[in-house]
Amino acid sequence: MSFENQELLHAEISQQLSGWAARNDVADDRIVQNLLQDLEAEENLNVWATMDPFEYLPQPSPTVGTRFFNWAKMSANFRNVLVFLPVAITWEAVSKATEAFAKFVEANNATTVNFLEFWQNGYDVLPAFWTISHIASLDFMIILGVIALSLISTFFNSKGSTSNKLEIARIEEDRLGIALALKMYLYAMREIDKSNVKEGIASSVSALLAATTSLSKSARQLNSVVSELQAGVPVINEFGSRMGKESEKLVSQVGDLTHALSGINSSITGELKDAVESATFGLELANQELNTSTHSIRANSKAAETEIKSLQSLIKKASRGK
Repeated sequence: MSFENQELLHAEISQQLSGWAARNDVADDRIVQNLLQDLEAEENLNVWATMDPFEYLPQPSPTVGTRFFNWAKMSANFRNVLVFLPVAITWEAVSKATEAFAKFVEANNATTVNFLEFWQNGYDVLPAFWTISHIASLDFMIILGVIALSLISTFFNSKGSTSNKLEIARIEEDRLGIALALKMYLYAMREIDKSNVKEGIASSVSALLAATTSLSKSARQLNSVVSELQAGVPVINEFGSRMGKESEKLVSQVGDLTHALSGINSSITGELKDAVESATFGLELANQELNTSTHSIRANSKAAETEIKSLQSLIKKASRGK
């Protein structure tokens, strides 16, 4: 890796860690701050490389689900207080009604009125707010409020649990991602020791074994191809032999014709003699070319067979050396 690529990767890992800390509200965590400082100064990275980021990175807390839980708690607290309010109001109403009834009886000895009738009517002595019908309606409305707050508290709890599960999954995925990035980056920053050397040797041996296996497979495939080529060598040799025999026949026939022309060459004159001499010379040249071609076909056929056998021998040695 080039120096420019190392600098780019260093800047990227610092930016990723800083962004993760800001997103999850853990920028004030001491470990995160120290790691960011060391990354910026490029110091103590070998020490950080000996530790597991999956363990030392802080675990962020969910925020959306927590808000729902807080609202549920507030609703439950308000409901718990409100549930006693009807009892308090009712007893206060009884107190007011009793006090007013005593005054009414004292002022109207001749009037026969029971307490419930007085509490309901008031007779201009008891204020309308403390009459039994108004207090009963007020208690009813408060109880409805208690029921509503119970439902709201249950809803917020359920919503908070669902939101927490989703948010915790996202937070953990994000945390594992930055931890893996740190692990991969800091792995190269470890100090060289015996364990590191052993790991490096083991990795090299594994890579060498994989390369040897791949080479052996390629050798077997090449051996198969060469075997197919070798199967064609007899055909090539047979064709060369036939060509050689035919060439020999043709050479023999050309020789006979040349001898015949030589015989009549002495008995002719003029232009006919020149033509015969040209034909004789041409036949001699053709005879030489046929001889050369015949030897070339045979030599090339033998050379091809030799090369194929040599290549096959090398492949077998490579396969045995795996």
